[in-house]
Amino acid sequence: RAGGVVIKDKKEVLLIKNPSNVWTFPKGHIEKGETPIQAAIREVKEETKVEGEVISYLGKINYSFFWKGIKVYKTVYFYLMRYISGIPVPSWEVKDTRFFPLEKAQKLLRYKGDKRIFLRALNKLHLL
Repeated sequence: RAGGVVIKDKKEVLLIKNPSNVWTFPKGHIEKGETPIQAAIREVKEETKVEGEVISYLGKINYSFFWKGIKVYKTVYFYLMRYISGIPVPSWEVKDTRFFPLEKAQKLLRYKGDKRIFLRALNKLHLL
């Protein structure tokens, strides 16, 4: 899986509300023949209609959850992205998407991995 942390004007970050009603970053499967960078760009656009440009690699997060009684393990490669264009519009896969001021987004993020990746993004942008 690959995802993007899209920053707009060093003031806002793009989040999606997943089917579990949790604000998180856009992410999804890497398709056959696709690089993680290409997948991150595509997933951001598919889930939010926002176009971003990769600035740098932020790292990976590993997580697990139970699905139909089976423990599922996932790894997501995250990329810091600069906002290029588009107004956030949620796809069928997500409940909502929008840009949030950085401080508000930091409070909305609930997953440990997301919080860690977001701090890395802010650090790379010298916003910490």
